[in-house]
Amino acid sequence: MTVHIYDELVKETSLSSLQASLLVHISHMIRFGQSVSKHKIVLFTYITDDASCEMMCISEVADSLVTSRIQGSDMWKKLINTGECIQQSTQNGFEYLFPIVDNGGKTIGGISFTCTAPTNGTEGKRGFIVADTMQRLMLTATDEQIKEYEPISYLDGLIIFDQNGTILYGNDTALHLADIVGVDRRLVGTSIFGSSLKISAIHRVLTDRNDFVSEEIYHNMVLRQHMIPIAMGRNECRCFLILHDCTRESKQQQELLVKNSIIKEIHHRVKNNLQTVAGLLRMEARRSNLPEVKAALQEGISRIESMALVHDLVSHYDEDYISIRSIYDELCRLLRQSMVERYQHVEFRYHGDDCIISSHQASYISLVFNELISNSIIHGLAGEDGLISVEVSSLEDSIRIVFTDSGKGLPSDFNMAKSKRLGMQIINNLVTHELEGTMTIENGPIGVVVTIHIHKEN
Repeated sequence: MTVHIYDELVKETSLSSLQASLLVHISHMIRFGQSVSKHKIVLFTYITDDASCEMMCISEVADSLVTSRIQGSDMWKKLINTGECIQQSTQNGFEYLFPIVDNGGKTIGGISFTCTAPTNGTEGKRGFIVADTMQRLMLTATDEQIKEYEPISYLDGLIIFDQNGTILYGNDTALHLADIVGVDRRLVGTSIFGSSLKISAIHRVLTDRNDFVSEEIYHNMVLRQHMIPIAMGRNECRCFLILHDCTRESKQQQELLVKNSIIKEIHHRVKNNLQTVAGLLRMEARRSNLPEVKAALQEGISRIESMALVHDLVSHYDEDYISIRSIYDELCRLLRQSMVERYQHVEFRYHGDDCIISSHQASYISLVFNELISNSIIHGLAGEDGLISVEVSSLEDSIRIVFTDSGKGLPSDFNMAKSKRLGMQIINNLVTHELEGTMTIENGPIGVVVTIHIHKEN
């Protein structure tokens, strides 16, 4: 956003690259500075050193930083020439000007704060305190701090106090919050240490000069307190205290946590019920003397356990999403125990991206994996040692899954559309109808290759 500003400063002004970088760095604070001070903030510098006195300005328009060329005012010129702060009344309020000085002590530009306010001494003093404190923060904030500073709204309270804890400024919202945080309603001139704020936190901020953020409960209100220390001089320090009412946000977060807990409990109970059904089928399989019945029941048990697996995994996640790799790894573990012979060595591998999908998609993917792995173990490897692998790729709007094994492959007359195997029919229906994807199955150089594309959910 600011690359073009740097290029324009280097091209159109006599600033060096370091001086131009300094102005760009400060410009990143304009949006935050305007939200806190309620002033219009403009950075300015000479376009050339000749007598034209044209200025290049950096300001914010529609949430973007822009440059413009204007004829500089006499006060702007005076500021750059003298390097001294200037406060003046305007037709509708006040303007406060502060110099921007490079590392060599040269004034290379200035910061203008303008506000609309009654032109009286009290309002002028209030506005100057805010502008003076903010310009110091703009000049001293690091890149890391700038990234953390979010603009505040008119609903947020702002209090400025000095190194002694004396309150120098408070906005209208802070005045409304005074009783809640235990601050004297007169605000200005009273002590921040007389409030309900944690005194230890205030001392730590003023001593260590590090930002401090905390959330505290006052009666039925949750307030986020952000303290920002600003070095004003060798022995002088001020601090911004930004008060944000996050009661509604905290309530919504609490409701979301309760909802997630309920969903996780439902998944847990569904998993238990499915495992109970699988246990009943296992008992029936043991009672039967017919190999065909045992095999059919075992296939049903395997499918039920694959669905139970997804519910078990989701019940341990904070959200209703799960990774494809987790499904594959857990299914491989379960199917190794139930289907791989003791003398048989089968290696399972996972390659590619660890894509996250919803529990809705995960249920179908688990069934597809279950059928593919089972078919490879029973028909592909058929008791022999081998390799089963999955490669997952995250594409622009889809997920590609390539399943391979090192088995004997498909019969020469295999036709997916005409296959009467229940497992193949399940895979085809799940991919094409439930997952709205596509699938191809063919023999590879070794074994079978199944390629599946499914759409990413928005």
